[in-house]
Amino acid sequence: MKLIELRKELKDLYCQHEKDSADVDFIVSEVLNVPRTELTLIEDIDDMTEQTIREYAMIRLDTDIPIDKLFKKAYFYGMTFYIDENVLSPRQDSEVVVDTTLKYINEKGYKSCIDLCTGSGCLAIAIKKNSDIEMLATDISNKALQIAKKNAKINKVNVEFLKSDMFDKVDGKFDLIVSNPPYIATDEIEDLDKEVKDYDPILALDGGDMGLKFFNDIHNEARKHLNDGGMLILEIGYNQKQPIISLFNDFNFVESVLDLNGIDRVLVFTK
Repeated sequence: MKLIELRKELKDLYCQHEKDSADVDFIVSEVLNVPRTELTLIEDIDDMTEQTIREYAMIRLDTDIPIDKLFKKAYFYGMTFYIDENVLSPRQDSEVVVDTTLKYINEKGYKSCIDLCTGSGCLAIAIKKNSDIEMLATDISNKALQIAKKNAKINKVNVEFLKSDMFDKVDGKFDLIVSNPPYIATDEIEDLDKEVKDYDPILALDGGDMGLKFFNDIHNEARKHLNDGGMLILEIGYNQKQPIISLFNDFNFVESVLDLNGIDRVLVFTK
């Protein structure tokens, strides 16, 4: 079959069902293992390939499973990550955390960093891949840590992983404390898109009352784990800037960094 005809057929079908037709090209490129920019260079596909593309396309059409969970693969900061139902799917907005962290590593010459609630390991691995910093990453979930270790191996970086409930099992001090903790308020989880609430682990979403539980935990322990002159770099929810700045009022507020949608996404503090 002509690939261009299959793509058009499936995109028209997706539009009829008010689904994002861009998903079709993502599926096709994953099945063919070629960049989406090269799909126009392929003329014909065999029957088995066509069937595989159709099967993935219909699963995506008939369910709310996210594309990255469908293929157990996500792209973050130019790298490939394995993901499944045990970890949060990496978001493009979180790349701002990496950008901000690398900026201060380069400016301050920081040597050590801890990533709390690492999940898939995307933050720790991306930071380590692009710097020489010593990186420790923690999570309370054994399954998440197994995935993070797998991703470190996939991306050929040396990150130390530790099972710990926040700082519970952590010794020593660090120049940087980085975290994208669960920050969705418990009573808001039911209102999330099905792609999130049905396929991302609740453990990685539920931030307790007002979504601030883990920020409180970080605040209560960070001072004794942060070197003098060190920094806290925290990903936050869309409405959490002022509450978190108030919570960390015994730290020095440095800056708020916007994501691609112009929303306050990262807060930076110094000890």
